[in-house]
Amino acid sequence: MASDDRGGDGAATGRETWWRELVRRFACCWLLKGLGTTVLMTLFFIAYFYLLNAPRDEPVVMPETWIDHQVLFQPDFFYLYASLWVYVSLVPALMPDRTTLVRYGVAISVLCLAGLAVFLAFPTSIERDPGLWAGEPAFAWLAAVDSAGNAFPSLHVATALFSAFWMDRLIRAIGMPAFWRGLSALWALGIVYSTLAIGQHVVWDVVGGAMLAAAFAWISANRLSVRHPVEARSERGTSLSSIDRSPEVDP
Repeated sequence: MASDDRGGDGAATGRETWWRELVRRFACCWLLKGLGTTVLMTLFFIAYFYLLNAPRDEPVVMPETWIDHQVLFQPDFFYLYASLWVYVSLVPALMPDRTTLVRYGVAISVLCLAGLAVFLAFPTSIERDPGLWAGEPAFAWLAAVDSAGNAFPSLHVATALFSAFWMDRLIRAIGMPAFWRGLSALWALGIVYSTLAIGQHVVWDVVGGAMLAAAFAWISANRLSVRHPVEARSERGTSLSSIDRSPEVDP
């Protein structure tokens, strides 16, 4: 059964003290969170760039759609594109305990492995104007390390939307004001749009990334709870007490 991580009366600490719970979560397992996030990102980049530079077959060029031709190149969105690594790091930072943190780490790692498996079995790329990023200092590093390969599915989109799903649950579980849910959603959608705005992906890549995120969000939603562990245990105890008090029925 899917866990219920809604805010309101069931929030971990209530509307007045949500910031205390926020601080507690940041402080919980901070070393494991920092090291774990760094190690997982490092391993991901090693695998990503290996597949990018040594595809098994000639990459298939992803077709452009009408939408792609309507989205103009907007270099300012590079900064929103790069902010993904901050956004995805906030989710594990807000996990309430070690067990939930490790389970979340496994979930997002398997999501990335699924995307990498597609890159391995079905190499893809996009057709990008070689001069598109010329004269844009912010793109110098990206142009040097990331080519037009590993296009479908967009793991930028997949990890942004998967993180957005869990960020929304975290915000509700902590009891933060609705403003933060809206800000998180806008941030994630901005990252998704930035992949098109800077010419790094086409619409089909975005669709593939969104589908990957939706699949893993659905799978992990039934296996993770991001509420305060004390509250979760209390609710389970209440449920068991209710069962124990159920009247017996003679056959």
